Amino acid sequence: MTSASQPVLGIDIGGSGIKGAPVDLATGTLSADRLRIPTPKKSTPKACADVVAQIVEKFADQLGDGPIGIAIPAPVVHGSVPMIANL
Repeated sequence: MTSASQPVLGIDIGGSGIKGAPVDLATGTLSADRLRIPTPKKSTPKACADVVAQIVEKFADQLGDGPIGIAIPAPVVHGSVPMIANL
């Protein structure tokens, strides 16, 4: 568990870009500039994970090994996710 004053890394895996930044949980604001890397053309799970690793590495000195939240847009049908469009 993290304290509300400790930023956590937020990552958004989108169709055109994978974005990440530290988020101040107390205010909901970014505590550093956002990093955006284009989503790989062949957006396989490994290719997207490699981009996520780059974002984690970028903020590692600032955040250490703290928690990470990841958002991946996908349809929910009857409580389950049948597919993830961006992977």
